[in-house]
Amino acid sequence: MSGTFSQEYVAVYDLLYGAKDYVSEVDFVLARLNKASSVPLNNLLDIGSGTGRHAHLFAKQGLAVQGVDLSDKMVALATQRSTGLPTASSVQFMQGDVRSFRLLRAFDAAAALFHVLSYMTVNDDLDAALRQIRRHLPKGAPFLFDYWYAEAIRRDGVARREREVESDAWHVHRLTEPVLEAKNDLVRVNFHVTATDKKTGTIHRWQEEHPMRYFDPAFLEEKLSVHGFKTIAHGEWLTKGPPQAGELGAYVLAVAI
Repeated sequence: MSGTFSQEYVAVYDLLYGAKDYVSEVDFVLARLNKASSVPLNNLLDIGSGTGRHAHLFAKQGLAVQGVDLSDKMVALATQRSTGLPTASSVQFMQGDVRSFRLLRAFDAAAALFHVLSYMTVNDDLDAALRQIRRHLPKGAPFLFDYWYAEAIRRDGVARREREVESDAWHVHRLTEPVLEAKNDLVRVNFHVTATDKKTGTIHRWQEEHPMRYFDPAFLEEKLSVHGFKTIAHGEWLTKGPPQAGELGAYVLAVAI
């Protein structure tokens, strides 16, 4: 598993992903978690909670949320952003590795969003992550995560992309140059970022690599079964249909058994 996001990337993370529809994602996830659960959901374990935007939207729907993220910088930013929000008392964040974190409690449901498990680039890491998540869920509790769908990569490959975004504080240009490692079901996502602090004129330039694994549904179903989950649904992300080769995003819904 790769390291955490750099301090520079965390600083501009919300700007780069400002167009992401967090509200629709939370509605989509909660609808499936509620349908799969045999009890009303009162709390949620948010794996890879990042800057906390999903967590506060879950809390807005009435859930107490425990966020866990590998990056201490993300946790610090999420905690800072909570100040003054009406949902602040319902959300907590902690630094923790999905492969080894321990909390002295169980949760009604768990979610790992924005391809958290695609960062588990080898089987040992994936096994450890699923094992730890299962330890925090009682029998019958649902778990949903999204991932990169293998057939989409195999059909369309990977493409170079550019993104340019701007706020009152920053102007950011990001060049994404992915490298496919088909033998490992892996894409090495290389980010080349130039961020200009508009208040000082300081220009920050850096590069970082995010290895991302893509999965076949049957493989995930087998792994989930080994670690005490029963898979109940696979689908294309944010739709009601099955995963399809033309779309990279997919999700799996499982329950603890």
